Amino acid sequence: MHCNPSKQTKSFLCLLLCVLLVFGGGACNGLASSKVPDEVIPEHAELNYADMTYTRPDLDAVNANFELALSLAGQDNAQEQLFETYDTLLEQISQISTMDTLATLQNEIDLSNTYYEEEMNLLDNELTKLDNSMNEVTEAILNSSYKDAFTKRMGEDFIERYEYYSKLNSREIESLSEQENALVTEYKKLLAKEYTTVYNGEEVTINDLDFNDPNVITPYFEIYMQKNAACADIYLQLVKIRTQIADTLGYDSYIDYAYDYLGRDFSKEEAAKFCEMVKEYIVPVADSMSSRYDAKIAAAQANHSVSLEDGLPFLKSALEKEFPAAMSEALQYMLDRGLYIFDDDPNMMPAGFTTLINDYSAPFLFINTSSYTDPGTLFHEFGHYYNFYLMGKTTWNDSNNLDLAEVHSQGLELLMFDYYTEIYGEDAQAMQASVISSLLDSIRMGCCEDEFQQRVFENPDMTIDEMNQLHGELYQEYMGYPLYYEWIDIHHHFETPFYYISYATSAASAFEIWELAQNDREAALTAYRSITQNTVNSGYLEPLKEAGLSNPFTSDMVKKVADTVNNNYLERVKRGGK
Repeated sequence: MHCNPSKQTKSFLCLLLCVLLVFGGGACNGLASSKVPDEVIPEHAELNYADMTYTRPDLDAVNANFELALSLAGQDNAQEQLFETYDTLLEQISQISTMDTLATLQNEIDLSNTYYEEEMNLLDNELTKLDNSMNEVTEAILNSSYKDAFTKRMGEDFIERYEYYSKLNSREIESLSEQENALVTEYKKLLAKEYTTVYNGEEVTINDLDFNDPNVITPYFEIYMQKNAACADIYLQLVKIRTQIADTLGYDSYIDYAYDYLGRDFSKEEAAKFCEMVKEYIVPVADSMSSRYDAKIAAAQANHSVSLEDGLPFLKSALEKEFPAAMSEALQYMLDRGLYIFDDDPNMMPAGFTTLINDYSAPFLFINTSSYTDPGTLFHEFGHYYNFYLMGKTTWNDSNNLDLAEVHSQGLELLMFDYYTEIYGEDAQAMQASVISSLLDSIRMGCCEDEFQQRVFENPDMTIDEMNQLHGELYQEYMGYPLYYEWIDIHHHFETPFYYISYATSAASAFEIWELAQNDREAALTAYRSITQNTVNSGYLEPLKEAGLSNPFTSDMVKKVADTVNNNYLERVKRGGK
């Protein structure tokens, strides 16, 4: 799993490379409106991905414009030139963001390509500095005689976003941010590296182990202990640097900073309360699903060789039958323009994500098919793709809400259940149960990893051994068995701390759409359509309300998730249902 914010600036936070996990749960209040306005589709570049060429931006020209804008803000009768210069800066930052995204994609398609790694790191660091420069110029204008005209021109929302996000960056943390970026890059390489041990006289990797052999548990742990030692050392350094960043910016803890950075419209206290409900209601139902269906799921998976790419015609057919025309248009745009990669090259980042190539208003879908093989991954990521397709080109301080973005992906994944008979035949129900189990795991894992990070950042001097022990204990509590070393595989901890709770909150909301579909598919499709039209600068809770869905923090949604699964997948079996 992989998440990496789309590169613009610190305050351009999570226009994300959203990752796949899977699913969520809940129950519906009834739609706020039965009529959703038609989608507004922005313009998209009629350009193939292969023709989107990386060129290093002229950074000196950008910095010269910053100096000019600061000078003009202090002069009389300079409004027209000042505003033109500001517009130019916005365009230049968008171009740098676009080039950074292209360099990042090339690097993650081939992690051995040192040229794109260096270019990506250069632009990552420059974007942090440029964000500070934009904050300084914006502040200078708001303190000048041009304030009223500037506010009217840019809009109150733009000014409010500046005021909010400006506290998340400063010149004082630029060096720390550079160290942070370098460590994340090093982590990616360590994660993709092959770790080996000797088993039965031969050197083996994880992929060489036959897990039907009970004796492979020893080489498995030998390999993961090596991987953990390498990656967790990077994490130790990141924890210390991130704690310094929060301290420098005046936050009481990095947890508070991270929740602000991610634009959360709920608090860490609300998240903790949500997780307590997950322990009470979701954990036992998830365990029951696992014991009831694991053998059936394994048999169904063994009975099928449906690849991720095999899901494309089913997705295309489903979109044409009952989803907005804009979704079919988005899929065709992706295919026609080559704005995706499905590959299993060993040098490719072991991840699945979607990002936005900003200047072209072009989403790009990335899936490593050695890590993710199932069509459900395609359905999930295309939910993100469509979100970016409707978003179009964004500007300096625009943002995307993680919790809502995962409803776009998980919701589509669940609504595709109606096509599982076509895809899997008589194994459709078992494959649906696989998704439901994964959905429940998303909820409890989302809480587990959030609690893990909260505990670590509350005690930033924690050792690697203490972290491993903590993760094992929490995993036992949430998942029913300890997992000590494998947490280092979760990219989010390294790249976007405190992202993971979004899989739990959004999963609950996505499950609520699925529950509605059991009795009124049209209403569920309308709710999903309403949710997907919230793209840039949307919160999480208000779009839920507009779609007639529940607030997961103030309702009994979590209990209803458990009840819905119990009624549809557990009690039904007891009553003799299939």
